[in-house]
Amino acid sequence: MIRSLYQNSNKMEMRKRFMLFDKNNQYIIDLKKKEWEFLHHFNHLGYDLLDLSVIEKFQWNKLSEDDLKSMTNRHTWQSGSALLSLRSDWTDAIVRYRKKYKLQTEKIAYTGPIYPYNQEKMQFGIEVFTENISEQKQSMTDLVDYIQAGLNQTFSVAVISHYSLLKKLLTYDELNDEEILFYLKERNLDRLSSKLGPDHPVVEIMSQPVTHQLKFAKEQYPDLEEPVDAINEWITLLEEQTIPTVYSDLFSLPPQSYYKGVFLQLYTSQSIEPIVTGGQYSSPSKAFGMALNLPRLN
Repeated sequence: MIRSLYQNSNKMEMRKRFMLFDKNNQYIIDLKKKEWEFLHHFNHLGYDLLDLSVIEKFQWNKLSEDDLKSMTNRHTWQSGSALLSLRSDWTDAIVRYRKKYKLQTEKIAYTGPIYPYNQEKMQFGIEVFTENISEQKQSMTDLVDYIQAGLNQTFSVAVISHYSLLKKLLTYDELNDEEILFYLKERNLDRLSSKLGPDHPVVEIMSQPVTHQLKFAKEQYPDLEEPVDAINEWITLLEEQTIPTVYSDLFSLPPQSYYKGVFLQLYTSQSIEPIVTGGQYSSPSKAFGMALNLPRLN
């Protein structure tokens, strides 16, 4: 009797293992298929394909401020005199690669894992190395169209920022004040008003309803006309992508210093964090990059 129960238990355990493998097998096949379809699609659109090592190498005496800031969000370890890290973001890796090597291409597509601290994600993305805004917009459209049609993702919200705005609204000292930056990140109007004064441009703009801030900024501060007009152009383009809610965030801080212009974040109705991020950057020349970020592909 006991032996029979033991044998049955073993059989049930083996079935569970086979079931887990069946599920895992299908997941891997689906993932690789989606990667292949993405790369094939964008190569057909004229994008060159890029693959980089998941391990990045740094030299302690050559770390930039951006590198140092990113280390808190990386898995790192020491190897001799070098500092090694798992890739935490594709655009960041490509920026570093372009500083070292000259890429003989105008636009690329890539897929691959990233490992920000305590996370594992898959990125499907594109980069275009041009200052031509029309080409940048087309690349955004290429990616959004593919995600909606090829991956069956429906976007519900888009948030657009412009990283030159705060440089025009804040002094150098204010931009380097950690307390002010923290209050900006928290959108803490009371603290900002106390710190900067009620008549400060940041306080006056933030005091307006979110839907009126863009218009108010352009009307009251002529120096902001260029970035505000750029935001409005991209808002129009995002609305053409049938994204129902598009709004601007005028107080967003760049994740890296090389982001200089428009920055986009796209959400689905099921996502708390943006699943698509990217924007205009300059390192060493002007470019635009966007990526789909997913913990797994369903």
